[in-house]
Amino acid sequence: MMLKDRAENTVTTIPLAQVVKPSGAWDGNDGKWSSFTINVGDDGEKGEGQNFRVLISTSLPLIVLPQASSTCNAECAQARGVEPFDSKQSQGFQSNSSLGWNELGGFSIPVDKKWWPTNNTAGIYGTDNVGLGTSVKNAVVFAEQSVVEYQKMDFYMGTFGLAAGPIDGGGGPIAPFLTNFKRTNSTSTVAYGYTAGAYYRNDSKGYLGNLILGGYDETRLTRQNGKSITMPSQSNPDLIVGVQSIIYHGQDGSFQSFTADESGFSAIIDSTLPYIMLPEKICDQFASAFDLDFDNKTSLYTVSTTARAKNLKAKPYVTIKVGSGVTLETDAVTITLPYDAFDLQIGSPFYSTSTNYFPIKKAPAGVFVLGRTFLQEAYIIVDYERANFTVAQAAFPTPSAASIVTIFPEDYVAPNLPLSSTAPSSGKKDGVAPGAVAGIVVGIVVVFLLLGLGAFFFWKRRRNAKKLEDKQGEVVEIDSGTYAATETKDRRISELDTETGKPMNGYYTGHDDDNKITMPFPPISEMESPPAELYSPPPESVCLSTVAPASNNNNNTTTTTTGDYFTKPRRRGATRESSASNTPGTPGGPGPIHELPGDDGQFQVGGLHFDRVESPTPGSPRQHSRSPSNTSLATNIDEVMAGQRSGATRDAPERRPSHARGASDTTVNSDTTAVSQPSPEELESWAMGGTEPRRPLSE
Repeated sequence: MMLKDRAENTVTTIPLAQVVKPSGAWDGNDGKWSSFTINVGDDGEKGEGQNFRVLISTSLPLIVLPQASSTCNAECAQARGVEPFDSKQSQGFQSNSSLGWNELGGFSIPVDKKWWPTNNTAGIYGTDNVGLGTSVKNAVVFAEQSVVEYQKMDFYMGTFGLAAGPIDGGGGPIAPFLTNFKRTNSTSTVAYGYTAGAYYRNDSKGYLGNLILGGYDETRLTRQNGKSITMPSQSNPDLIVGVQSIIYHGQDGSFQSFTADESGFSAIIDSTLPYIMLPEKICDQFASAFDLDFDNKTSLYTVSTTARAKNLKAKPYVTIKVGSGVTLETDAVTITLPYDAFDLQIGSPFYSTSTNYFPIKKAPAGVFVLGRTFLQEAYIIVDYERANFTVAQAAFPTPSAASIVTIFPEDYVAPNLPLSSTAPSSGKKDGVAPGAVAGIVVGIVVVFLLLGLGAFFFWKRRRNAKKLEDKQGEVVEIDSGTYAATETKDRRISELDTETGKPMNGYYTGHDDDNKITMPFPPISEMESPPAELYSPPPESVCLSTVAPASNNNNNTTTTTTGDYFTKPRRRGATRESSASNTPGTPGGPGPIHELPGDDGQFQVGGLHFDRVESPTPGSPRQHSRSPSNTSLATNIDEVMAGQRSGATRDAPERRPSHARGASDTTVNSDTTAVSQPSPEELESWAMGGTEPRRPLSE
């Protein structure tokens, strides 16, 4: 596809920066340099362009190609970057085979002859179709680009010029490639970003060069120490910097300033040649520090095998501080070059064999240059429309991942573009990029989500705390009988016969490993005889009149009791294992039953033993007739009972009534019962003999 000026191009979208891919080869006769591939002479359809590996020139505005020569065979041509053409190795550019060549005549290449090594600068000018990368069918090519055929070996490799100055082709000024690149709407501005690459980086595998037209790769430079410098003028777009200091750093931490006796000086950044051209005194200090030899024939500094080995082992490095002026500046940028950046080899036409050399030269006529060697460790961003450029330390990220930034025109105002774009690298910034807007929106959404989650967890925590408070504030209904058992002092609890080693059931279940009650209950009076079950009194209408033997005294008197609490005789030795069907007060039984200690069956009727129970009268003491236990001895209860048997009169200790309520579910269903004295109201009710059934001594 052929691209011409924008007037003939209907594309209206703002273009992004274009990446020029490196060839992947390390070329050159004066070092190992990362080259780029271009094609010349194709019509944009057939894919018949001639391919060349070229180096970048930051000072030339045109493309220089090696011309076929009888002095350069196929091997020489291949070393100069000439790729095979028409299925064979080409010896140089073949203008007669080009589909777009238009010859303009012979002219000198616009190099600065003050520092150019020879006067052989003449070449044949013309225009041709130029494409980036290898020629293929239907590839993008740019028509009428300035191309120069050059036969001499001074331009050993082909050169791809990026300068923006006009070209004098004999018939008037000709626009350079970078300007035409914008005119065809391929970029939005006349700008580029570039670093030469470093063959010694990446464990000596090399880190290829980087060339971005219309922008730069922000991963390949260290932005925080970059320095923006203004060009001399729009008509003089040279990349001139002020060299403020050059310092040598040795292995042991020592350093030496090569500019201590010299004031700063101005230099031009130019990648056309590899040399760093410096004042003679500074070159002499380099030679002393690195043990260099000066060759008067070639005006180059060579390095002996011994000196090279010593330098490679010591690994010294050089720092060059540059800024907008020659005096020291606080915002100047310091570019660090390791010794590997100077460890180069040079061959034909300077030496017949490859020779180690140090790429510095004594600058003639006071023109100083920071050449391609400097750009191994420096990254430059050049913006011709704003007439400024930036110098920064080059970066070598691992793994490499490009992040291309487009440089827009100075008067650019960001509309709603169909393409994502990045704000200009310099100049005023108008509007907010769509990517920034999207980031702001996402950030706001995330903030609201976090606030919502925080509110939810706060509410949940408050709700749980409220539930806990409500639960703690609830009034728990406690069985009054059980509560009275724990509150009444000097209470006595009858110990029901249970299986040996089995803990008591019911509420009193706090035992330790020795089956002893460990809960803080009042002293317990152990009743050793089996408990006797006492029926609740039936109504008077069905009460039986029973004659029972007298109590265990020596008198042979009988006592007639009316309204007995039993409806049938109670067998001696009955225990709490009575079934529910035979036990009053349980489902299927006649009424509630409560357990009280018996009198060990001292009374019999008809050969059957039963317990004597008399209707209580107010103020009558409770009587017990059982042998002493360990607990009863401690409480002196058995002495009281013994005194009653012997006829001694002794008042029983008055007990506080525990409660005045009916039998609770817990009392009915439990295996043990806390015994307490009936309340005065109950005693009075029983004495009056109401129609309701009489109540037992305890519930």
